[in-house]
Parts: sequence; C-alpha cells; structure tokens
Amino acid sequence: MKIFAREPGLGALALLIVAAMAAFIVIPMARVVVAPGLAGYQAFFSEGPNWPRATQNSIVVMLLSTTTAVILGFAYASAMVYSRMPWKPYFRLIAILPMLSPPFVVAAAYILLFGPRGLVTYGLLGISPNILGLSGLWGVQTIAFFPYAYQLIADVLARSDPRLEQAARNLGAGPWRVFWTVTLPLSRPGLVSAILLVAIYVLEDFGNPALIAGQYTVLPTLAYGLISGFGDFAGAAVVSTILLLMALVLYVGRLKLEGSRSYVTVAGRGSSIPRPPVAPIVSWICFVVCLLLSGLILLVYGVLVLSALVESYPFNMAPTLKHFDYVSAHITSLKNSLIYATVAAVFCSLLAIVLAYLTQRKSWSGRSVVDFLAIAPAAVPGIFFGIGYATTFNERWLDWIDRGALITISMIFWNVPVGYRSAVAGLRQIDRSIDEAATSMGAGSLRTLREILVPLLRAPLLTAFITAFVRAITTLSVVIFLFTPSTTVATITVFQLINDFNWGGAAAFTVSVITLAVLVVSLTWVLAGRRVRLEEVGSG
Repeated sequence: MKIFAREPGLGALALLIVAAMAAFIVIPMARVVVAPGLAGYQAFFSEGPNWPRATQNSIVVMLLSTTTAVILGFAYASAMVYSRMPWKPYFRLIAILPMLSPPFVVAAAYILLFGPRGLVTYGLLGISPNILGLSGLWGVQTIAFFPYAYQLIADVLARSDPRLEQAARNLGAGPWRVFWTVTLPLSRPGLVSAILLVAIYVLEDFGNPALIAGQYTVLPTLAYGLISGFGDFAGAAVVSTILLLMALVLYVGRLKLEGSRSYVTVAGRGSSIPRPPVAPIVSWICFVVCLLLSGLILLVYGVLVLSALVESYPFNMAPTLKHFDYVSAHITSLKNSLIYATVAAVFCSLLAIVLAYLTQRKSWSGRSVVDFLAIAPAAVPGIFFGIGYATTFNERWLDWIDRGALITISMIFWNVPVGYRSAVAGLRQIDRSIDEAATSMGAGSLRTLREILVPLLRAPLLTAFITAFVRAITTLSVVIFLFTPSTTVATITVFQLINDFNWGGAAAFTVSVITLAVLVVSLTWVLAGRRVRLEEVGSG
C-alpha cells in the first residue's frame, strides 16, 4: 500500500470504490445465498416447489435455444464475412435491433404474430394455435439471442487471415474442404464463446419465459412466482442461487476459453489478400438466408409499430395515435428510465475506467480481488441481483434511501463488467511509457488519468457508456423487485400492460423505449467518430 501512502488522494478513491463494491455487489449477493439458512435449504429441497422440473426445463430450453441461435448466428456471420451478397449494411443494421430493445419484446411480438389471433396464424392461415410452452419459448429465445452469436462469430471470422484459406485453395482443396478444415477451426474460439454466452443469456432470461412459457416453468419465473405469489423470499433465494451456480459454471468456462485462446492468424502485419471467392450461387443463397432472418426481425418489430398505430390489434385496424396519448399521460416511467439509465451509464463508464486504471496500472495488495469483483456481476442473473438488492435494502433503518437512487445504483454495478472489460482492453493498447512520462514531469496518478489516459480512452469510454445505457434502459429482471409507483420504469410499465392485454399501450411504450435507445446510440456513434460499438448487451 506504499503507493497509496505516497498519493493519499488515489488511496482514498480506491478505498471508496472498494467500499462501494462491497456494499453494492458483495453484500447483496451474499445476502441471497445465506438468507434461507441451512435449515431453509434443507426444507426447500425436501418439501419445496417443483424445482427439479424447473431446473430441467431451464436446461432443456437452454440447450435447444442455444443450438438454434448459434446455428443461425454462424450462418449470418459467414454470409456477412465471406459472401459477396448485396445489402450488407442493411443486414448489419437489422441485426442490432434486438440488442436495443427489452428481450421480452420478442415474446410479445411473437404472440401478436403467431398466437391464437396472430397476424400470420389467424389472419393469413386461419388457425388458432396454442404457442405457450416450450415450443413458443424456444422460437422466441432463438430470435432474441441469435444476434449475439452473430456478433461474436463475425468478429472472429473477420480477424482470421485469408492467406490460410487462399493457401488451401491453391493446394487444390475445394470450397467445402476449405470450410471444414480451415474456416471452421479458425472460427472455433468465437463459436465456443458464442455458445457459452448465448447459453448464459437464455438461462438467465426472465421476461420471455414470463410472457410465453405458460406452465413451462423455468428457474427465473419460479423465483419470481415464489415472491409475487407467496412472498417466499427464502425460497426465491434458493432458486436464484441454483440459477447463479449454473450461470457461474458457464461464465467461468467462457473466461478460461478467452484466457487461453490465441488468434495466431493475426500477424503483426496486416494482409491485403482478399478472401477466396465464393460461387455466385452461394452468395445468392446467403442473401436469401439473411433476407429471411432480417425479414423475421423486421416482422417482429413491425407488428409492434402496427399495434401502436391501430385502434385495437388485431380486431380493429383503424389508424389512431391514441396509444401514444397513453404514453404521454404516463410519461413518468419513460422519464424515469431515461434518467436512471443515463445517470447509471455515466457513472458506470467512469467507474469502469478508474477500476481498470487501478487494476492494470497500479500494483497493490487486493488488486486481484477488485479485478474479480469488477467482472463478477457479468455472471450474476438479473433476477438474482434484483432479489439481492430487495433483501439487503428492504430494512427499516434504510428507508431513507430513495428507490430511484437504489435502482440507479443497481444498474451501475450490474453493468460494471461490460465497461470494465472495454476499459481494460483500451488500457492494454496504451504504452506505459506515456504514464511514466507524465509522472516524470510531476503529474500525479489522478492527473495522469484525467488529462492523459481518459482522452486516449475516449472510444472505450463511450462504448462502456452506450452499452451500460442500453442494458439499463431495457432491463426488467433487475428492477422488478425494486420499483415503487413513483419510480416505475418503462420496462415495468410494458410488462404490466402486456399482462393486462393492453397491446396498444405496451407497443407504444416499447416503440418509445427503442426510439430512445436508437437516438442515444446514434448520438454517441456520431460523437465517437463512428468508433463505438455495442459490447455484449445481454438479457434483462
């Protein structure tokens, strides 16, 4: 700790951050795990609700949805990287849409399209199927999460050196043999990482199962039902702990993969050699596949816009703007979402930069613990985090804490990992000699960070901001146990409207939330000089 003795300001800042992480990450998580007590765990496992079936259901839907989402994501990524199909900018833009909206919106749109009175099923085919259950949930989560697989796999494929594939073609290998022996092995790190990431998102997802799973109970909906239906916080804590352990296994596997993999195809000198050409018929097949997938995404969001603009979908299709009047009359939740998400994103991105500086640029005891705490919330399901805050801060002596502030704090610390990872990656690209030069000229660590490193980390800072903002404004599971009537956010309002079958109001609110997210992303993209990108947004 000698470094902090020499710079008491830096030491005080580090102590404040560590105390905050203990109060808002460690304690809430520990409270959930220890809340039931040993007797509570024993009673739950012997006499509790049907948790084995919920666990089995979670695993089944995770395996099914992850498989189909990754297959579609791989096909989409391969088409974008290898083919010469037209409209690539359009397909790239459409693939971002599910990342800018609450994940459960897909379930709502799915019901409007394929439900008993759906536009496709009843309107076009004249049938009224029951889509509640495993089949509906499987389809919804495939649509909702395949863009995340696409983003990861496309990134890896785009980084691969085309000279390896060109060499294989020059040695006489055909296109399919090159794919199986060169392209697929090169994409394996991204493919496995995508599998684990999508599996985590599907496992943790609460909104989609709550709307479309019906009696097919999964762990997040079981935890929510125990609290909302029976007030059983202890039982919900046990279920959430099971969910946490499953998510941790997947997340640790992903961290080990990322820590051990090496992109040996990325040499110190870039390659200007083009990728081997694909047959025109392959490009057209890729175009058709991407057109169908993007068309499905547009259909999902198009039906939401349609529902917001007609009298009573699907019974009365007369155009109207009355649902947006409803948004205006209940603008508080939309304002709350914008304020909480913006404040959380600002503080989250700044906290991520400071944390990355403390762990990557300074040597002090406890650094590894802080590094672990900074990435730990990435493995914590949103509903676990929300229950942790509800149990920790629902004490009489803490009544002075404003609920809006508590919601904002939960958004800050739940989103720290995405900003922290971006900041760490940015710092590793900046030579330490820049810090040393500033220090030799008499600048302290805080001044070096403020005046030298932060300007150089502009792109990671903005990436952290926009990712935290999108996650915060679209989350449901983290805030569902924390809101009060005066601190309701837009996702809560949408969820309640859907449960009340007020599709027009829900669609109008959803369109408003997506519009806000798109505006903020676009503005940040312009300010960043088109250098900002969405990190793994995740599910809410």
